[in-house]
Amino acid sequence: MRETIRVLGAGVSGLGVAALLARRGVSVEVRDRREVAGGRFTGGFQVLENGSGERDVLDELAGMGLEPACELTPLHEAILLDVDRNRHHVHSRLPYAYLIRRGPGPGTLDSWLVTEAQRLGARIEAGTADTDWTPDVIATGPPRADGVAREVVFETPDPDLIVVLFDPELTPTGYSYLFIHDGMGTMGAAQVRGIRRLRANARRAFDALLGEFPTRMEHPREHVQYMSFALPRHLEVGERWYVGEAAGIQDGLFGLGNRLALRSANLAAGALAGEGWNAGAFRRQIVEPMEASILGRAMFELAGGGAVARLCRWLAAADFRRRLIALQRPSAVRRLLARAVMAAWRKRGNDPRIPTAAWSRRPER
Repeated sequence: MRETIRVLGAGVSGLGVAALLARRGVSVEVRDRREVAGGRFTGGFQVLENGSGERDVLDELAGMGLEPACELTPLHEAILLDVDRNRHHVHSRLPYAYLIRRGPGPGTLDSWLVTEAQRLGARIEAGTADTDWTPDVIATGPPRADGVAREVVFETPDPDLIVVLFDPELTPTGYSYLFIHDGMGTMGAAQVRGIRRLRANARRAFDALLGEFPTRMEHPREHVQYMSFALPRHLEVGERWYVGEAAGIQDGLFGLGNRLALRSANLAAGALAGEGWNAGAFRRQIVEPMEASILGRAMFELAGGGAVARLCRWLAAADFRRRLIALQRPSAVRRLLARAVMAAWRKRGNDPRIPTAAWSRRPER
């Protein structure tokens, strides 16, 4: 092991690796080309999903040694809108997700990770582009656009609200959303195919959301986010480690990848600290959930508006978190079906942008 582990990228996975290594007593240095750590995001809302497995995500993070001290709101209710604008109110006894903010600034997940990594002794240098500096860990985010989200982040006096609109006519292969909490809001639209049409689709989706839920938007700022997805065979290639979306690690169904990113950070940190590579945990925590999300993605893309409306009704008919777990639970049958989907969607040849990839989807023509 090197005397100092060098991490390139100060997003959630890179900062997670730094904090977890520093907690183990390893010397760590983090660099990022942006002027501020977490600068890929602009303070908008995301979710830390809590509906892909039985264990609460906060308990899982605490088991890693991470106990986020940031703005973190448990979510128990939401409104799902279908293609006919029917409102499906979902509820869960335990949180189905935790609302977080991303990017620099007070209260965000990224800012807390910066503080935690530095408290434990990691060195973080933002705005650094030294070509002679050779990293041991690549955490530079998505190297290609397998999915794109257009978002507007704003301030608002309106009450808290969590809404997701599933309308394949507006956002084919995707969805749109409106999150409001404590005077802040994020409205977005995401797609994984037909990306070139997302700008126009997002405008129509935003009009539809605001038509249903008129919202006062103050000081709006718009930005675009990219997502990469490729099923990894390992996190190490040529004595270099890849974590988060640099390794293609992302939820293929809804694009909720923060939990997976931190899992990859923990696996890489353990191996780099001399604890050995945990192949079983990699399979259970990364590969199997991603395989299940590939199958979910295929079913979602094949479903029309009527099928999606039935899905919304099913999700609202019982505890929402329990239904999400049932929807995403890995199994032998789902693994076989996912492999059939992967064979049909497979990209021919390797992609040097994601050297960890065992599989990636064939790009659009």
